[in-house]
Amino acid sequence: MQQLDLSSYQKVNGSFGKRLIYHAGIDCGFCVELNYMINAMLYCLAKGYRFQLYSDDANFGTSKGWTEYFEPFCEEVHEAFHHKYNLHRPPQWHRIISNTIKTRSLSFVFWKQKFMLKSLMGHWLAFRAYGEYVKLSQDVVSDPDMHYHIPALDFDGSYYEAYTMLAKMVWQPQPEVKQRITETICCLSLPCVYSGIQIRGGDKAQEARLITGRQIIEALHPADGDCIFALADNYAQLEIVRSEFPQLRIVSLCQPEDQGYSHQAFCIAAPQSKRAAIIRLIVSIDLLLHAKKFAGSITTGPSVFIMKQRYAEPSVIAVDCAKEMLESALTLPIDSRAAISADSMI
Repeated sequence: MQQLDLSSYQKVNGSFGKRLIYHAGIDCGFCVELNYMINAMLYCLAKGYRFQLYSDDANFGTSKGWTEYFEPFCEEVHEAFHHKYNLHRPPQWHRIISNTIKTRSLSFVFWKQKFMLKSLMGHWLAFRAYGEYVKLSQDVVSDPDMHYHIPALDFDGSYYEAYTMLAKMVWQPQPEVKQRITETICCLSLPCVYSGIQIRGGDKAQEARLITGRQIIEALHPADGDCIFALADNYAQLEIVRSEFPQLRIVSLCQPEDQGYSHQAFCIAAPQSKRAAIIRLIVSIDLLLHAKKFAGSITTGPSVFIMKQRYAEPSVIAVDCAKEMLESALTLPIDSRAAISADSMI
């Protein structure tokens, strides 16, 4: 896989005259927001827009945004209007109409119209602030079927190859977080060779069928004595899995007080509590990215982020999606992925 050094990216990105300002950390979980950001970076490289970042109000931070946890990789802006008017791109009209028919309610139509007005206001405020037309987050269109030819970076490859190249470039934790990763490896006595899993509980049940830890571990076909690092959000469920597989060493950063992740509760948590949770998540994802084997679900943000970079590896498994379907499934919206997941687990 081609590696992209930061200076090369910054040189190419800075050479573009037109620009797009991306708002990171709007309202989704950390890995979903990260996925959207990388897609926006790809869009900018393909279309010739200079990528800039607004993350002062990121829902995963405590007012410092991206650089609270990761090294900077692009220019950031700080105008406050981005908070309200720089938004995620909404569903297309055909999906809005479909949902309207299903629910027999016009609420989706009104929501879309309200978004369109806010988007117009955002573009006007951006023009007033910068003296030029600037694209915003809602202008990003992701095309997973696109082939990326970027001569300035000596890159020619698929969406997944381009995505992985950028993901590795931006995934550069700050020294404090790097230190936590090193300390965690030491504290957990994590061996050089280990497997990784994600077991998701909590509010994920509102949009997808939950998959048990047993189902995920069985997909790995582990040998007795294997060490498995688990990204989990429910300590009681983690203990059940440990009791079901006493022959395995299952380690995790999941805490006894964890009863299932709730994004709503996370967003209103105290800043330091939020910061501690995100650092734990980043450390866990970093360990999973380096696991020899990995098993997860196509419905969970961290698993999707990991599998987008490693889906072609035989040792990376989606327990709820056939290997031959994984490449196309990972880029689908959550409702479509949830449907695939539910069908495969019958």
